[in-house]
Amino acid sequence: MTAAPLLLAVVLALAGARPAEVGVWPVDGTHVVEPFAPPEHDWQAGHRGVDLAADPGAGVRAMAAGRVVFAGRVAGKPVVSVELADGRRVTYEPVLASVVVGQRVAAGDVLGVVVGSGGHCGGECLHVGLRTGTGYADPLSLLGRRPAILKPL
Repeated sequence: MTAAPLLLAVVLALAGARPAEVGVWPVDGTHVVEPFAPPEHDWQAGHRGVDLAADPGAGVRAMAAGRVVFAGRVAGKPVVSVELADGRRVTYEPVLASVVVGQRVAAGDVLGVVVGSGGHCGGECLHVGLRTGTGYADPLSLLGRRPAILKPL
């Protein structure tokens, strides 16, 4: 553990607070291919998740602790869904599952591998979605801190 997170944990412990669980990146690297861009209305087109660069065969990790509620195919695509303790669901595709329905997973546990076909970005990415009780949310919100993204001037 580096000095900053350790210092934060000590300060929170002394203050009587507990740090919230921080999610993990589901694949190595943090390159966002397509960001979360929900439509204004549910019936409109939009991107209800985030696409992360991932090679076929890359291991996919659970972003947060939960229980596997689906591991199978949806419209021909291999999908894994994990329900978090608060009822939100994180969905990963295209992922060939190594987990089974009902299995509990911790943040960082391997769920399966990215398959080279069946995804909407040509098999070169992992699509992650986060469903709440009222709609979709940015799955990167599960991470404690996003990486800095430099933009050209």
